[in-house]
Amino acid sequence: MLLARGVDEEAALLQNQGHIDLWPSCQGQEAAQVGTAVAMGPDVTVFPSYREHAVALTRNIDVTELMAQWAGRTFCGWKPHEHRFFPYTLVLASQCLHAVGYSIGRRHQHQPATVAVYFGDGASSEGEASEALNLAAVESASVLFICQNNGWAISKPTTDQMKTDIATRAAGFGIRSAVVDGTDPEDVWSATRTALRHIARHNAPYLLEVRTHRLEGHSSSDDQNAYRPADDIRRARGRDPVRTYIDKLTAQGVVSERLLGHIDDEVAAVRSRMIDEFRR
Repeated sequence: MLLARGVDEEAALLQNQGHIDLWPSCQGQEAAQVGTAVAMGPDVTVFPSYREHAVALTRNIDVTELMAQWAGRTFCGWKPHEHRFFPYTLVLASQCLHAVGYSIGRRHQHQPATVAVYFGDGASSEGEASEALNLAAVESASVLFICQNNGWAISKPTTDQMKTDIATRAAGFGIRSAVVDGTDPEDVWSATRTALRHIARHNAPYLLEVRTHRLEGHSSSDDQNAYRPADDIRRARGRDPVRTYIDKLTAQGVVSERLLGHIDDEVAAVRSRMIDEFRR
């Protein structure tokens, strides 16, 4: 989580300086991403949207590979099959259909695979999301749908997007679902493990709605102060999952200032590599 935060902060600076073209921040969603990624382990094939940087780092994708797409250097900076992590998708919800198709295809090849797909609350309103949920249910696809609901689809709040929880919609397709607070990675890990057990036992999809808090704008080209109430931004930053989890582990005696210092040094070294690579 600390590595993802450091990468995110440095990428935002590099974008502001003109060294990369665009950067969608994952700040506020680190617990949701690391909790799900650690629970899945390396064998689940992941179809991300475009801000799953913490998931990518958990899959051991190098930071320079992760950044290459956003610098316009390549379509995908890493080897998708090697990391079981497919390229970022900017067309909202299209990756949901890709994930379901991949799962069904692997089954037809007699190589069944569990697949996870990440999408946001805004993407859940796209037709492709509904099509993917319906197809997954009808075909009993082994897909874990992970909706990171950060409360905002660019400038549109969730309250203006829908009348029900995203998880509630899953029942209409015949899919089991759950809602989890995305502030604590341990809670997210537990909910993800439950979802994966259901998929394995029933050969059926599952939808997990992870409630998160967006700390920055939708992307580096978005000024959230233009539409988002200051109190809402303040409340979100007060529930910063990185800071909250550090405080929790420190209070429990699990981590020390010395350990945190070592982690800070490691993150600083990664940030230095980012500067060397993308300021050239």
